[in-house]
Amino acid sequence: MLAERIDAQLGPFDRAQLAALVDVPRERFVRPADAGRADEDTPLALDDEGLATISAPHAYLLSFRLLDLRRGDRLAELGSGSGYGAALASHIVGPEGSVVTTEIDPRLAAWAARTLAPIENVRVVEGDAVEMPEALRGAQKVVVTFAVTDVPRAWTDALPDGGVLVAPVGARDRDQKLVRVRRAGSMLERTEHGAVRYVPNRSGQRKFVSQ
Repeated sequence: MLAERIDAQLGPFDRAQLAALVDVPRERFVRPADAGRADEDTPLALDDEGLATISAPHAYLLSFRLLDLRRGDRLAELGSGSGYGAALASHIVGPEGSVVTTEIDPRLAAWAARTLAPIENVRVVEGDAVEMPEALRGAQKVVVTFAVTDVPRAWTDALPDGGVLVAPVGARDRDQKLVRVRRAGSMLERTEHGAVRYVPNRSGQRKFVSQ
């Protein structure tokens, strides 16, 4: 099973996080042509231009582990894609928690809204997360699914005391690192957690080629 393979290679992971991989059907969040590859631990394109992907399942768990995402948490996800990450997070935080996911691409935002419509504790917002720090309001934990050259100050300013943000940091053609930022009063604790590769930030771009 996918969850068992990931846990053996990169674990240990929290049981609730592994259960989300088992219970959330990834094939619902990929393009029809890729349904047969949904159980592969690899990113899959969500468009023909290479601008958006559904991340490899292990990538979500790595971020969730750094966040210590658990039942009852309020999560902000920046970069919805087709909604898979938000669905996993919803399963982990349970009905006591909530997920607000923001997507810059109108086509993907609509796709995520359709796939996530049956899930009561998830809300999809269309917009540019870099220009909308209010997307983080009320969240204890924040996960970013696209690479930024550095973590915007507006995001860290929005973190409450004890709040945690995880984001891939670095240019597309250079090494990216998974970065964890935790607010402790007026201080920010920043640590790096290995090399990753994510699609780049598209902030400021409001026109996209439809599939």
